[in-house]
Amino acid sequence: VLAALAPTPSHRRPRRPGVMRVCVAGAIGRDKGFTRLLDMARHARTAALPLEFAIVGHTIDDDLLMQTGHAFVTGEYVRDEAEALIRAQDADIGFLPSIWPETWCLALSSLWRAGLPVAVFDFGAPAERVARTGRGWRLSPALTPETLCTHLLQCRDNSLPFSTLR
Repeated sequence: VLAALAPTPSHRRPRRPGVMRVCVAGAIGRDKGFTRLLDMARHARTAALPLEFAIVGHTIDDDLLMQTGHAFVTGEYVRDEAEALIRAQDADIGFLPSIWPETWCLALSSLWRAGLPVAVFDFGAPAERVARTGRGWRLSPALTPETLCTHLLQCRDNSLPFSTLR
């Protein structure tokens, strides 16, 4: 049954020149930050930002997110295929929009194994892991979608050091 979920070449989307691609991995529900992600994609559309989100996995409303024109969703995948599918997205950075303090985060491990630095909200185990390794950014959960988008774009340009962003 799980083999039917394995990624195929149709899970790739061509990269648009000059657009930053942010990879979000996992099953993104309300606690995993779906609303924050949707608000950010909507802001990217409204402000015509060169920013798009590649969700490796699925969300609670894939169609609503993709309607922004700044996000696409690969669909469910087999856990063993996570890193290959993340790499296939040709993303600049990873992002975990989870709004609750996780005790671990398999998606963070997968994003790192795929070679991406990762932005996380500054609480829970993901923030502790980022602080300990220096392999990403810790973002204040109080930031607006507009500021979050700005910070992500600055992360790509390497104009923000790995640190906590308020």
